[in-house]
Amino acid sequence: MCGICAIMMDNHNKDFPIGCLLYKMMESQQIRAQDSTGVAIFNNGENQELYRIDYFRKIDGMYTSFTEKVSPERLDKTLYELTQNPNIVITSVAKEMTLLKDIGLVRDLEAKYKIRSIQGTHGIGHLRIATSSRVTADNAHPFSTIAMPDIAVVHNGEITNYSKLRSALELQGHRLFTRCDSEVIAVFIADQLLRHGNLEKANYELIKNADGPFTYIVATPDSIAIVRDKFGARKCIFGYNPGSNDYPSFWAMATDLSALDSVGATFHVETPQPGKPKIFYRDEIQILN
Repeated sequence: MCGICAIMMDNHNKDFPIGCLLYKMMESQQIRAQDSTGVAIFNNGENQELYRIDYFRKIDGMYTSFTEKVSPERLDKTLYELTQNPNIVITSVAKEMTLLKDIGLVRDLEAKYKIRSIQGTHGIGHLRIATSSRVTADNAHPFSTIAMPDIAVVHNGEITNYSKLRSALELQGHRLFTRCDSEVIAVFIADQLLRHGNLEKANYELIKNADGPFTYIVATPDSIAIVRDKFGARKCIFGYNPGSNDYPSFWAMATDLSALDSVGATFHVETPQPGKPKIFYRDEIQILN
């Protein structure tokens, strides 16, 4: 079973390296999964003029990561050109988000990308054990989409009607790059946000339409939502760290209690209700309900 985690800083704090918190939480859950790992961190991108396009290019069977920065005027043209290459898998389009993932352990991701030093207001992390799709960099989490910028999903579980949901999204014109069921969650949520712009409603629509045991965390520029299937078949918990000399205050979410312990988020520990999204907003003081 995969391990997932997330951090939401209090009071729109954007100067703390939350990558170090995600690293600790992922390391504490590493026993769950060793195939691949990744993070998506939202890091003070309000004034960015350029879009960042991250993608993998398959060369001689190996996946190498690339990044292009383009103006809003060139975004659609660049995305079209990249999607014409069958050896390219686009992993994210973003202004505020940094998405980094690869095969290997969390310490391997740190050695390659120095994730512990990345500052931000909120972020998510994932540890993967492959159950259906192959162990390759493009199948690592988090998943994003070219349907809209700055959205990312980490997932523990299985979407058993994945093929049905994927076909429906493709008929609507959405592009998916992998055969991993978790990518469907990101594209489905993006599609719903484009329709009505309401994250809570988007997640309720997925709960209604997706079959199987699942827990996922979806991050947008101003929020993080934890979602469990209507039967609560996959666990997830959240807790609060009120702050200290070492850390400012924050909320933490994870699969295992050990991850909350690793960052001192042991106050107000709760389990999200099955079938009811629990949403943390960046610019609001979180009130438990």
